[in-house]
Amino acid sequence: MEKNFNRYKWITLIAFAFMYNFVYLGRFSVNNMMQYIAGDINITAHQQDIVTASVFASYALGSLINGYLADRFGAKKMIVTGGVATSVLNMCISIQHDWSALLLINILNGYFQSMIWVGGINILSKWWVEGERGKGVGIANFFSGMSHTVAYIFPVMVVSLWPQFGWRGAFIVPIAVLMLFVILFAVFAKEKPENAGLEPYEGKVDRHVRRETRFRRVMDEGKMPWKYLFWKTNFIWWCFIAMLSSICRYGLINWIPQYYDNGSGDGLLSESFSNLTLPVGMAFGTLIVTWIAGTKMFNNKGLVVIAMAAISCTLVAMFPMIDDTQSILIGIFFTGFALYGINGILWVHAIDQGCRVFSGSAAGVLNAFAYFGAFLESFIFPEVLKIFNNYLSVFIVMEIMCLMMIVCGMVVSKKNTIIVPEVRE
Repeated sequence: MEKNFNRYKWITLIAFAFMYNFVYLGRFSVNNMMQYIAGDINITAHQQDIVTASVFASYALGSLINGYLADRFGAKKMIVTGGVATSVLNMCISIQHDWSALLLINILNGYFQSMIWVGGINILSKWWVEGERGKGVGIANFFSGMSHTVAYIFPVMVVSLWPQFGWRGAFIVPIAVLMLFVILFAVFAKEKPENAGLEPYEGKVDRHVRRETRFRRVMDEGKMPWKYLFWKTNFIWWCFIAMLSSICRYGLINWIPQYYDNGSGDGLLSESFSNLTLPVGMAFGTLIVTWIAGTKMFNNKGLVVIAMAAISCTLVAMFPMIDDTQSILIGIFFTGFALYGINGILWVHAIDQGCRVFSGSAAGVLNAFAYFGAFLESFIFPEVLKIFNNYLSVFIVMEIMCLMMIVCGMVVSKKNTIIVPEVRE
């Protein structure tokens, strides 16, 4: 029985992770292809900014809603619905000639995209027990990090190979690949052990068992989990950690290339090198940090947040002082490593707090704050640059964000915090 459980557990994880490796093709192709789209359908710089930010706003709102819907009506249905819908919407983008239609489709796309990750966390919660779930979540989030690289390379490759299709081809061929992996996920993944004729695992931590029992009563009574989650002050602090880490993460993705390509970096680094190095660092950071922090080796995940935020803070402060390409690439890699390591811990925490009953809801709240942070980033750093007219100011603001994360990590690391070992010896 245990052998079958482990087999289905890994099949489900691999099916979800490989599918998610291509999900960002449907989320960020508009952003990555914007220069081509703008030249073709004649949209202004202001309109470009609105379209780019719209996917973050709708994704944030969608996460809040769809996390609960995944818990209530079935996570696998939500994932497949989100995957199919985002594929169709991206193909619709390929035939657009109007800015307002592009904006509307991008907003809808963000909403349906939000179904996928929160649904995945719900499924992972049902297969990965305490003491092991850091491994499962870390592997899934590894492919989330690599998805940034896929989303950058694949559309550019399509445009290069088939220039006759222009930017529109980037919304057809890559999306067909995403659709293939959505189908494979639908065929092979099992939402929960019961769907494979297996018994659910038994919780190892008494407080989690008690919390899960209480949440099952809440679910059976038809109540929503929000007040039970936000009743815990530390959960709110984790929401701020999610938001701040996302502001810094997307700030690095968007502004590091600009700084070293055409800002004050004197052309030391091309945009392509940065866009490939940072996501790879993110992927390995979340794999290693989440895997370790999600086991009994660490008594307090808040301490991991402090350590990773401190590393990010140090590296961000060093960037303006680095003047050789190799050191820049190493710095970018390890900044991504540290920031996305924090991101991975969020989802282990979501499962701990929502248990198997409301893990999607907890992940939805954290994801909503994370993508609200990404939305804010779209406006914060451009305004900072406009006010001070100096790229150094962008690094200073990012440094402040990292320091704020350290403070949040200290708060959730207090004695008797809700962040405690998953397994006690």
